[in-house]
Amino acid sequence: MTAIKPSDSALRDQIDADGYNSTLNIVNSKYAEMDKYIGNLESDVMSIKDFEKDVLADQARGYDVGTSLDTLGFQKDSLQIDLDFFKHMKDVYIKKLYGDLYKYCDSIIESALSIEEIPENSTREKVKERKFRNMTPYPPKMIPNPSAIDSEGNEVEGVAKEIMDPFVKYDMNEIFALINCTTSNLRELAEDIGSFEDKIGRAKEREKRGFNVGNLIMNLEGQKQKLTLEFTSYISRLSKFLEQNKNFSDRCLNRIKLISSEIVTSEEAAENESTENTEPVDETN
Repeated sequence: MTAIKPSDSALRDQIDADGYNSTLNIVNSKYAEMDKYIGNLESDVMSIKDFEKDVLADQARGYDVGTSLDTLGFQKDSLQIDLDFFKHMKDVYIKKLYGDLYKYCDSIIESALSIEEIPENSTREKVKERKFRNMTPYPPKMIPNPSAIDSEGNEVEGVAKEIMDPFVKYDMNEIFALINCTTSNLRELAEDIGSFEDKIGRAKEREKRGFNVGNLIMNLEGQKQKLTLEFTSYISRLSKFLEQNKNFSDRCLNRIKLISSEIVTSEEAAENESTENTEPVDETN
């Protein structure tokens, strides 16, 4: 059963799909801009290396270069550390963003599966896989570890037989697809919750006719309330989660902006010098 048709429109109206994508667009723009500054840092490191060569050449010709090679080397190494950090941080951040969102989507699917009927000739896992719409699993699937077998085909003691697939990559395109998958599953859950009205109404009608329904009505109403609270919680947590990630991406961008401004181009240096040398105009005369 794909999804139970009756829909709780009040719940569906809480799903701000456009807002979720808008927030992710801001996050994406911050990290796209970060790529530009990472490129600037790479250029800065190369510029220092080129200048080091010039200074070494001058030193070889007898010029007194003092401690410039030491200070240049320190600056180059410091910027390289910053460059490596930001490259790694961006990859780790996107992986965490995808992973947190994947687990969040998984909990929504589990809530829906708690009341949806599993079709014949299918399984809970197959239905769950369909609901994930071919999204890349998180964590990655386990694959055989090539290091666990030596050249003679024997198992290497102390080495894990399986490892997480190292070739799985997560990017912003995958995250956009995952947020759309998440909102689709939220809609399905809203429809599932909406189906309780018919079931409760039918139970009440049977009770009036003399059927001994026991605690069926109370249980159905309690289950609906529980799922409704879960749904509302999902909506609130998703908005806060995306907003927190937007703020974090902004802080990351500002940090790399500051570091990448340490070295400027000759054109920027000339422009800065021109600005500093501009005398204020005395308009009192």
